[in-house]
Amino acid sequence: MTSKYGIIGGGIAGASIAYHLSQRTDDPVVLFERQSPASETTYKSVAQYGFYGDETQYRMKRYGMKLYNEFFRDHRVNPRYTSMGILTVSTEPDNARRMQEAIQKGGDSYFGKMGMGFDRDLVEYLDGGEIKEKLLLPPVDDEPIKGALFRPKVGYMDRPQELAYEFLERAKEHGVDVHSNTAVAEVTTEGDQATGVITEEGEEIELDEVICAAGPWNTEIAESVGVELPVKHTMAPILVLQPDDQSDYTLPAISHFESPYAFHRRSEDEFLIGYNPGDVYDDAGRLDPNTMSEKVPEEIRNEGIELLGKLVPDLIDAKVVEEWVGIRSITPDKNPVVGWTELEGFSIAAFHTSGIQLAPAVGKMIATQVLDDDPGDYYENLSIARFDGYTDYRT
Repeated sequence: MTSKYGIIGGGIAGASIAYHLSQRTDDPVVLFERQSPASETTYKSVAQYGFYGDETQYRMKRYGMKLYNEFFRDHRVNPRYTSMGILTVSTEPDNARRMQEAIQKGGDSYFGKMGMGFDRDLVEYLDGGEIKEKLLLPPVDDEPIKGALFRPKVGYMDRPQELAYEFLERAKEHGVDVHSNTAVAEVTTEGDQATGVITEEGEEIELDEVICAAGPWNTEIAESVGVELPVKHTMAPILVLQPDDQSDYTLPAISHFESPYAFHRRSEDEFLIGYNPGDVYDDAGRLDPNTMSEKVPEEIRNEGIELLGKLVPDLIDAKVVEEWVGIRSITPDKNPVVGWTELEGFSIAAFHTSGIQLAPAVGKMIATQVLDDDPGDYYENLSIARFDGYTDYRT
């Protein structure tokens, strides 16, 4: 079999790349997904969307929001978006004071889990004693909260996998061939160039360009062709809780500043507890997505449930009805690694979280490089060549 462009991975990143290529070329595009599309990393995402991050991420997210508005207006499947804001709470007086000072000073500096970003003018500091004077939060116990930052322009995609399907349906309308349940066993090379892939069933496909958008499998696939990535992994465990009594109130997402835990409502009768140890690139390592247990570690489980019960007492008796452990990819500077690598014909799309938010712009950048031989708008801040000791075949 011969094609032109091949994409490894059918999550949100691969789906966006397939869509953007399909809008620009009539040449054959084929996508390989080892299971069903969006059934792994994308499915396990909490799928938040907010305008925080550096200037590059801000511009990328604006492009993504514009595209999602177009998709939702004339949707092929059923993606949905819930706007709820995010409340980052501190239970320590010193950190609450730091929050207040950071807001007063302004600027673009990064501030812990919250970041500052470019919607900072909308970020409001709330003293612990005034939270319920400014926000309607009946189920929340404000007594332990010493201070908080509220960022209103944050929401979440109710069905992140449906968002990937939205890209894929539009890509298929333009001729993209999606191969589900088709794992890539090998990327073939000749000299210093990628030449195609071989599937686990033994089918060999000749390609002019191989684009790797395989989430936590990226590092393994890249290493198989001699490409090292500045990407490490941390666990991304999630607990899904179902309370006995359903609340009629919509809460913002709640992130605890002093710990790795965050909480948000996923539906009328479900809450998520998420765990994110933060930007710990130097301390992170490699995790094997093929052997990762779906069971949330007991310590993380107990700590998360205890903290949720402390901040939202109505959920103290909520039952865990589902759980999983994803793998979060992280980079040294918190931005994705996108585009050309040192191996000609082999491109990469590796995220530092935020895949739902940044995937549209990543798809656009990959298509620009592959089709136009043009670095694209974000090259300087997303290229692998921005890191010491790394290069792409164009540098």
